[in-house]
Amino acid sequence: MIRFFTCLILLAGVLVFTAGCSSEQTPKPGKYRKNNFYFPKLKDYSLQLSLLTSRREYYAGEENVVLTFSLKNTGLKPVTIAEWYAYEPANIKLFYRPGGTENNSEKWLASPTFDPQKRSLQNRSPLTLKPSTTQALVQVPAAFLKKLNNKNGKKVTYSIYAELNLHSVTVKSIPAEIYIK
Repeated sequence: MIRFFTCLILLAGVLVFTAGCSSEQTPKPGKYRKNNFYFPKLKDYSLQLSLLTSRREYYAGEENVVLTFSLKNTGLKPVTIAEWYAYEPANIKLFYRPGGTENNSEKWLASPTFDPQKRSLQNRSPLTLKPSTTQALVQVPAAFLKKLNNKNGKKVTYSIYAELNLHSVTVKSIPAEIYIK
């Protein structure tokens, strides 16, 4: 009986000791922490982001315009992006500015591609792209068109480009010209 109580007291002491221990780890350099997930920066990847939408003329104030972008692996090894959002428009940031692609005097403005208040961005779905055989097609709303005005009715040139809204990879599309009537 004494042996039983001794074991019980010893076990209680071990439980109290382990309850006081902490296993919190600090993030390692080069890694991003979001919602308690770590997304390491990928190395040795070659990705291409390009605008697939063929339509290039839009109306000022037009709503519900969607642009389609393609993300393709142009390297020799498969690439897995663990940080990929399940709600796909959240993976891309869209930028625009008045003028053609050679115009460097205007500042790039960001166009919202998703509403962070309405969508749960905690859901992730890893994306694997094999070399030159697969691509991810992402449809992004062109919300900036709603607030544009074209009072004279003539075509006005705008430039747009997209970049990934991820921390583990950095990819930008080349600027493309669109026309606003």
